[in-house]
Amino acid sequence: MRLDKLLANKAFGSRKEVHQIIKDRRVTVNDIIVVKKDHPINIDTDTIAVDGSQISTKQLYYIKFHKPAGYITAVEDRSQPVVMDLLPPEFKKMGVFPVGRLDKDTEGLLLLTNDGVWAHSIINGHKHVPKVYYVEFHGILSKEGLERISAGIVLGDGIQCKPATINILSDKSLEITIEEGKYHQVKRMIGAAGGEVTYLKRLSVGHITLSGIEETNTYLEIGDQEIADFKK
Repeated sequence: MRLDKLLANKAFGSRKEVHQIIKDRRVTVNDIIVVKKDHPINIDTDTIAVDGSQISTKQLYYIKFHKPAGYITAVEDRSQPVVMDLLPPEFKKMGVFPVGRLDKDTEGLLLLTNDGVWAHSIINGHKHVPKVYYVEFHGILSKEGLERISAGIVLGDGIQCKPATINILSDKSLEITIEEGKYHQVKRMIGAAGGEVTYLKRLSVGHITLSGIEETNTYLEIGDQEIADFKK
């Protein structure tokens, strides 16, 4: 890979701005100052630094992010703020995208990657990846409605949902585990049982939780073992 391409991908600026950084002798490769913009680098073995700070040469990203309410789960949108606005520019430059989606007013765990195969292994319904949500609601949930959700409810428009697991926490809150991510699924399921969701937060996706990112608008890289577990 060319040195200028790596720096541009890592959001050090436009290609022209990156060329100036290199020209100004601010970049080293293996502790040697490099002034040629097309200097070839080996991203697996070379150490690249800008102004003395080493930069990552990784190409694949696996991120867990605590999404706050008020942001669309998308890479970009013409009129509304998106989750990528809250993350380092490097992520977007490197093609990172959300795995699945959370509604604009929903908080909680969101996974992001630029590994399409890994993303598919999570959102593929045949993988049976459990997703746990914390729900607060108004109204009274009927016994019959809860039983329908547990058995695999058919929503008003005919969409068939897989069986879900419900853990009642109080008369106004519960946890629900589903294996899908249909449009407004949790809200619609609770609505079909007689309630109205007032707050929704995703707690986990498979074995990945909010541990380490308990505050909204924080993120961490996902560990190698957690990444590998979804590829099985």
